[in-house]
Amino acid sequence: MELKHKLEKIFNNDYPGTDRFIADVIVPIFGNEIEYINDDLAERNEYAEKAKKAGIKHIKYIGDLTEKNYSAENIVLLDVTLDDTKNIERSRVNIQQLIRSIMDYRQHLMIVFHYEDVKDKQWRFSYAYKGDSLKDSTSAKRYTYVFGKGYRGRTAAERFEVLAKSPRNNEDFEKAFSVAALSDEFFDKYRDIYADFVQYITGKRYEKVKNKWEEVKKEDPNTEIFSQFNNDDKRVRDYVKKMLGRLTFLCFLQRKGWMHNDRNFLQNLYQTSPLQDDFLDAVLEPLFFGVLNTPPEKRKEVFTKNGWNTELADEWNEIPYLNGGLFEQTREDKLTVKFPKKLFQELFKFLGEYNFTIDENDPDDAEIGIDPEMLGRVFESLLEDNKDKGAFYTPKEIVQYMCRQSIIEYLKTHTDQLLHTDIEDLINTGLVNHALQNKDYARTLYKLLKEVTVCDPAIGSGAFPMGILNILFTARQHLYGFLKESEPFNPLEVKKDIIRDNIYGVDIEQGAVDIARLRFWLAILVEEQVATPLPNLDYRIVRGNSLITTFNDEYIQLPDNPDGRTKLAKLKKELHQLQNDLFDLNGDEKLQREIEIKCKILDILKVQLGIDKANAQAVGRIESDIFEDKKLSGKTLKKAKQARAIEEVKSRSLFALNSLITSLTTPATSLADRAQIDIKFFDWKIVFSNIFSDDANASGFDIVIGNPPFLRIQGIKAVNSDYADVLAKIFNSATGSFDLYALFVEQGLQIINHVGLVNYIMPIKWTNAAFGKGLRSIVSAATASHKFINFRDYQVFNASTYTALQWFIPNSNELLYFELDQDLKTNNEIADFLLNLKFEEAAIIDNSKFDNKPWTLTVGPSANIIKRLERHTRCLDDIFEKIFQGLATSKDDVYFIYDCICHEDAITGFSKQLNKTVTIERKFVKPLLKGEDVHRYDDITTDRFVVFPYRIECGNALLYSEEEISTNFPKGYCYLKECEDVLRAREKGRFNIDGEWFQFGRKQGILAAEKSKLVAPDISYGGNFAYDKDGIFYQTTTIYGYIKKAHIKEDYKFWMALLNSRLFWWYLTNTGTTLANGFFRFKPDYVKPFPIPETISSEIVESVERLVEHILYIKSKKSSINTYVDNDVIIRQYEEIIDALLYELYFSEDFNKANISFSLDVLNCFEPLKDSRSENSTIINNSFERLRSMDNSIRSNLKYMHVVLDSILTPIVSL
Repeated sequence: MELKHKLEKIFNNDYPGTDRFIADVIVPIFGNEIEYINDDLAERNEYAEKAKKAGIKHIKYIGDLTEKNYSAENIVLLDVTLDDTKNIERSRVNIQQLIRSIMDYRQHLMIVFHYEDVKDKQWRFSYAYKGDSLKDSTSAKRYTYVFGKGYRGRTAAERFEVLAKSPRNNEDFEKAFSVAALSDEFFDKYRDIYADFVQYITGKRYEKVKNKWEEVKKEDPNTEIFSQFNNDDKRVRDYVKKMLGRLTFLCFLQRKGWMHNDRNFLQNLYQTSPLQDDFLDAVLEPLFFGVLNTPPEKRKEVFTKNGWNTELADEWNEIPYLNGGLFEQTREDKLTVKFPKKLFQELFKFLGEYNFTIDENDPDDAEIGIDPEMLGRVFESLLEDNKDKGAFYTPKEIVQYMCRQSIIEYLKTHTDQLLHTDIEDLINTGLVNHALQNKDYARTLYKLLKEVTVCDPAIGSGAFPMGILNILFTARQHLYGFLKESEPFNPLEVKKDIIRDNIYGVDIEQGAVDIARLRFWLAILVEEQVATPLPNLDYRIVRGNSLITTFNDEYIQLPDNPDGRTKLAKLKKELHQLQNDLFDLNGDEKLQREIEIKCKILDILKVQLGIDKANAQAVGRIESDIFEDKKLSGKTLKKAKQARAIEEVKSRSLFALNSLITSLTTPATSLADRAQIDIKFFDWKIVFSNIFSDDANASGFDIVIGNPPFLRIQGIKAVNSDYADVLAKIFNSATGSFDLYALFVEQGLQIINHVGLVNYIMPIKWTNAAFGKGLRSIVSAATASHKFINFRDYQVFNASTYTALQWFIPNSNELLYFELDQDLKTNNEIADFLLNLKFEEAAIIDNSKFDNKPWTLTVGPSANIIKRLERHTRCLDDIFEKIFQGLATSKDDVYFIYDCICHEDAITGFSKQLNKTVTIERKFVKPLLKGEDVHRYDDITTDRFVVFPYRIECGNALLYSEEEISTNFPKGYCYLKECEDVLRAREKGRFNIDGEWFQFGRKQGILAAEKSKLVAPDISYGGNFAYDKDGIFYQTTTIYGYIKKAHIKEDYKFWMALLNSRLFWWYLTNTGTTLANGFFRFKPDYVKPFPIPETISSEIVESVERLVEHILYIKSKKSSINTYVDNDVIIRQYEEIIDALLYELYFSEDFNKANISFSLDVLNCFEPLKDSRSENSTIINNSFERLRSMDNSIRSNLKYMHVVLDSILTPIVSL
């Protein structure tokens, strides 16, 4: 029998005993060379107490696997015997602490855990490992397989067979015990099965086409079922998601043993059912709604009412009533949906291949199985088929770090500095140091942990709230023993308290809310020994739009300080009490309370609208009268229309409100149906009325944390332009082409209390991009920048999104700025990097220097160089009058003509739009540059032209009339007429204008083009500036043109050299935005802040310009200048001297101290070129030969400069 099958047989049975385990598992994988020790570590003083706390009777140190057997370091083998009365899952924290102490100086442990009585008991095989970055720490990572009857050993058997055949180095061990690989495998199969169910109804499925998810029609829809969903694809997808989510939840419940004590309940239920052809409606729905959502005493009644087989109710009488909402029947659940047998066969076969672990894995202590986090990952990835909402799944290593650091910051804010190190140890490692063992300090900290309020405003699948739950729970567990309480620590009640009192979340997607709640319920199930109804999380995890107040599917503006505040305060207090009571209710009491809560929310809303209504109506009448009686225009008309719109929204809202109250309070409708009415309302201060009190200091959350959506305004406008307009109107951070995450920062700062914090993982581009101006203004005004950790070009998400961890705390004096300075590949490596961050590695930046202008953020030696550069008071913005983008035609395929040949009066070239060669009059086109045409110091040429329907007169761009074009440029007119339909249809018909249909989309770049200028690509690796001396060329939007101010005396050649210099590129890479493969954007906002010395010596300017003239000449030559050296080598050496001249300009004090100067030597070495080009090759060759001579002072100074000015130059030249 092959090894895999032997192992699988062992793993699917009771623990075979130590000797058999070594003989049948360890020896086949590692060989039989074990250095046996056979020592019981539980009897040693240093481990005895920890072993007792963990419920461990014996820790048999079997021996060491030596380096003769494998390529990794020695591995310690341990056999751990557990007390039969203890639950290993509930001893996880204590076991982890014991392992850390055993690993003190060891890097590898393999541990088998089993009970004294092994019969019908699970057993575990763990691998604990400390990577190089953790060698000197107490931290370790543990990965565990769970074995035994009813568990699946397939994955472990397959992986151990591969391990046996491998060199068995550290990487091989990590693969054998990898949770991520298993998760990826499960995730891919789950998504395929989900797509199969969706396709059966809609005929469509989402597939990746060129790295983008697109809906593809595969077959005709099942019209009988699809029509019940009103042919709405999204409703079908949400329906299937919820069905699969429920079934996956039951897989976790099976693991708990609560489904008839059958760990394969679902699989067996399907295999033995005679109703496989109608399995969802006839079997699963009675299970979901008649059993799991119904108290035992009412099940027969519900089964009879729905016409379900009542024998099933008897058969399932031991399955617990869950409550909580996951299995509440919705309108979609009442539809008739029959899936074919094969879909459920594949589904249950798939689910049966995996072990499910109820407890959420810790990145440092993971059980190798499917944990509840997988539900989150599956859900968030399936958002890709609900259009792109800018949602990305956050790796748990980063979630854990953010949650820990935010709780640490919160505790530090409320405690004496003497405790801050102890707080860090408690939250990061679970250590309770001597100071916190003091009862008073322990009580202070415990109270803070009980009172903290944390909210994720874009909860997704609940990753951050789950991280907070685990951290708060663990910290309270560690501290509890030092409180000197008479009652033992109660894990179940503590978790419920945390979920009820500490954690809140909002998401616009109902599916996200469902999954997040599901994960919290599973966290409670871990601690339950006997099944009890789950708590109701309706007003802890809420569906709503975090950015705006909505009611009746509309944005509604509520007054900040309404009249009648006393009455509102009373109503909100009553609402909070009702919401708190709901948490533990079930059955009819729960339904009644849900109705009361919704009515109370509507009462509050009614009061606010009623208070405001009189004023709104008065204003509305006045404006309406003016609107009707007079002809208005401009601002007056706009104001009148706005007033009328506001009144109309509020009138509609009041109508909907009254209708809802009637529906909620109509006795003829059942409690269940009334409780399910969706009032479609969200407002922070009403829904979370307990958080937002009248006390300004206490009003708001302590921590707002999460991963806000990354979505530009263009994407929002394309889907919902009205919503985009509302955001732009009410948010100060909505400047330029803003991104949604900027608004979430502004909102976060508004919903925290006066000492609260906001912590997001999000792009850091806002700090220097044009659209970030509004957010920079808000954050700088509040001095809220506290700590940023910039991942630079490491892709945390599977997208070209450059992110940073960012903490915002108002009234912070300084920003601690960190940067990833290593080439890391995995999230595990990122976790280690974060774990080992030291305060000394941060750049400490005074918050008072920030304003709405672009921020310069860098760290280490680079930060010091930036500071020195910024001593120069001018910047590039003072040099250039205009930095402009090129032509925006809005239909380049029409206007751009390629591969052109110039004739005397015309050009002939290829039109992509018509897919043929065309001829157009020479005076009706302009030479055109695209990004690939422009390189550093290039002699610019192009074979592209742009059709140009404008004439330039007196500084204005005037569109030709159609008659002028047809008369003066008949060939060009004929070409445009062939493209007329396409041009008129641009931008949804915006250019369907007689006589103007041929105009460009925008006029940018037209007037500035025919001037002397520098040009450079928008995206580039290194400087690629060239000189359009005669202003011949127009350019596309992928190129920027630079026109200097009239009073700037230095020639364009000097500024071209500066912008092509190593110093400028270094500055940009340290302050700009990284793109893929090390490229950068040369946007105006990134280049304008570059510092410029107030005075520039004429010798340096002359030296630089002379070298540039030599380079330009060499670039124009196709033949070699020097017999022995390539032209490119000569240019590189010239550029090195230009760089040295610029270093001398910027760091003149250091150069003077070192007695190094270049300018005079350059002018002596390099002769000026002459008008006669025939002599210039000789001049350049002679100059280069002088440079090559052994005693040349320039060469000597270049070498000496790098030695004596190493601290300044090394960071720059090493780029």
